[in-house]
Amino acid sequence: LQATLSRVGTRGAKPRLSIIRVIMSNVQVIASIHGWRRGPGNALQATGEKLKLPSAQAKPAKHAEPLWVAVEEALANDSGDKALADASGALQKAKETGDKKGQALAMYLESHTRVILEDRAAIDKLADTMKDVAALYKEANARQEELDVNKDIMEFLFLNGKKDEAESVEKDIRAQVKSDKKLEAPTLLDLAAVYYVLGNLDKAKGLVDEATAAFDGLKDTAGQSQASLAAAVISLSQQKFDDAVKILDKSMQAQADKKEKASIQYAMSQIHCSMGTQGLGDAFADLKKARTFMQEAGDKEGELEVLQVMQELYASQNQASEAMSINKEALAVTQASGDKKKEAQALLRLASANLSSQNDIEALRLAEEAESKAKEAGDIATEADASSSCAEILLRRGDKAAALKRARDLLALCREKAYEPGQASAMAVIGSALLNDNNHRAEGMRCLQDAVRIFKESNDFVGLYSAHFSLANAYFGRGDLEDGLAHAREVLTCCRRNGDKVNEELVKANIERGRQYAAAMRLTQAKKPSNENAGVLLPPSGPQPCNMKYSRIPGSLLNIVAAGRNYWGTPRTIEDPAADDDRPPCHTIIWAHPMSDHSTTQMCLDFMHLVGAMAKNEVSKIPIIVQTRGVQERWCGGMTQGNMTSVMAVALWGLIKTCRTEIPQVPIMVLDFAHGLTTAQIPRQLKPPLGVPETVFFNKQRWEPQLVAVKSLLRADLKRDSMQGGGAGGGSTMDDSKKQGGQKFSRKPFSWVGPSIKMDYCWYTQEWKAVGAAEGEIITSDPVVPVRALRQY
Repeated sequence: LQATLSRVGTRGAKPRLSIIRVIMSNVQVIASIHGWRRGPGNALQATGEKLKLPSAQAKPAKHAEPLWVAVEEALANDSGDKALADASGALQKAKETGDKKGQALAMYLESHTRVILEDRAAIDKLADTMKDVAALYKEANARQEELDVNKDIMEFLFLNGKKDEAESVEKDIRAQVKSDKKLEAPTLLDLAAVYYVLGNLDKAKGLVDEATAAFDGLKDTAGQSQASLAAAVISLSQQKFDDAVKILDKSMQAQADKKEKASIQYAMSQIHCSMGTQGLGDAFADLKKARTFMQEAGDKEGELEVLQVMQELYASQNQASEAMSINKEALAVTQASGDKKKEAQALLRLASANLSSQNDIEALRLAEEAESKAKEAGDIATEADASSSCAEILLRRGDKAAALKRARDLLALCREKAYEPGQASAMAVIGSALLNDNNHRAEGMRCLQDAVRIFKESNDFVGLYSAHFSLANAYFGRGDLEDGLAHAREVLTCCRRNGDKVNEELVKANIERGRQYAAAMRLTQAKKPSNENAGVLLPPSGPQPCNMKYSRIPGSLLNIVAAGRNYWGTPRTIEDPAADDDRPPCHTIIWAHPMSDHSTTQMCLDFMHLVGAMAKNEVSKIPIIVQTRGVQERWCGGMTQGNMTSVMAVALWGLIKTCRTEIPQVPIMVLDFAHGLTTAQIPRQLKPPLGVPETVFFNKQRWEPQLVAVKSLLRADLKRDSMQGGGAGGGSTMDDSKKQGGQKFSRKPFSWVGPSIKMDYCWYTQEWKAVGAAEGEIITSDPVVPVRALRQY
């Protein structure tokens, strides 16, 4: 966050938080059902485009068919009924006119709209419906549309576990394009995107290699570049950074366009940045080369874009002098171009750099100059940012009256222009200034609450966490520890996400001071409600209305997630009037935090809070099922290990053993799964046996722990005393005597290695034993469950 967070919660000029930019675009509802269709092009191309400079990224192509546009618009507005009516009407009209292509499009949109509306019959028949759509496109001689629908079918079959049928569809697709070399290469990339979405990176890599060879044969430079980018994306997904850099470097050497070379150099710099501190030097070198290519191409805007990225990277490494120098060079470029808007933005970035270097006077001068330039250019966004920066700098210097005047003027201007982000910035400064004088001022709390709301709506998380910081300090000053901690946790999340150790330690120190102050206040004052002096400090209680009528999660995915629940069917029980009040629980808590990215320490703390809450007398003893991934894999025959985050859950296993000993009244079961299992496979294995607290599922087997005695440690290297007939060969072992086939006899054992030794045969270890198959077929219909009383549970 650089200088955006301070003790008074000021924001400064808005810096970018990461060199890797994420371009937010409108989600295409229909296409989002099929992951490989992610635009532009396909999922591989969409991921590869994010490696390029933002100005060089291809824009997602939108469907031109009026029916598709109308259905998309209706679904985006949560009008599923209207979308279904439009598609059904178009289908009926196309049937009457004999328009095969229009009939195929309408049938495709109608079936997918029903899937989004969770029509189970449509979900079950989706594959057959899409086959009918492909047949209609074939009759209409729409070859590309037919291929795209077949890829949808292939992906759908793979996701539903029908591997043989999916591979058969793939063979048909490849057979259709084998004779057309120009169509074959892009089709291979689309097939690779399907496997990339499914997680089969090796298969995707093979198809990309085939596509590369096809593009080479056609001498298609654009296709070669696209295939190289796809290969680099797959290498990055496999954590093969060096291979990705080599692929991009080879692609750059084949390029003649200087702008394309600069964009590829930028992609290489991103990869080097993701390698950590050891790749920063190469990242700076790549960006310098990218700037050189932009200069050779005469592209001032591209050069300015690269300079901005270099400034961000220098600032993130706390290299203030280098960042300042890059900002000055960027300012010179914008001044030479004569663009007032870009000059104002460059001045604002330079002011932010000076603010980070604690040079408030120069930062204020540059921010005021940026405000003047933005006003001349008519850029309300930059003008609001510059004016907000001026107010924050004045507040930081202690001139609260001037800061309040400037912030209120900015608020009036932004309300006149209907510019909400500027209103939020102004209200954040006003709230911070008012709360600096008096932590109990309701007006300041209202301003910050309104700022938080607007920042959330506009996705400005820099301002959002700055407002959270100010609110946390205000609550701590009021003695409201719980409300202050709630806002402080939001700031800590942001700091940890961006690796901002300085502000993280600052927030932690503020939390500790807030705890001490609240403890001191409790000695003389009773705890006060958090909404004292202001009626808007807490959100309204009770259930809130939702403006979404339909779920945006495809029903096919919900079917996969609910597969484990369908396995058991609908339970049927009756009340036993003779049963006492101490009945077994009817619910289970599933603790699956270790299955995703997590902090081990925080996860263990949260689990201890849960167990402590469940151990209270007024809480029924509901069992807890903990799910982990890849912890015990090496002990069950696994040759590879999962990622370090998953393996670190071994600390949770130790904590659970302690909980069972100290809090035996809370039943806890642990299930460990192989790290390669998908979300569709895991529910098939959720069938824990009764009475077994720990179960592991690996190599399609279910494993249980058991204690076994360790073999004798004292007798490990001793040889049995045996001799060959008549005493010859006295040093031979029992095995030797068996081989020679002669007579043998044993001497009397000596007492110091007798069976009574206390340190022998007293050691035990835990082993994992395979006790049966892990997976079972999912029952499509409800199984016949005998009716039983709750007493017999």
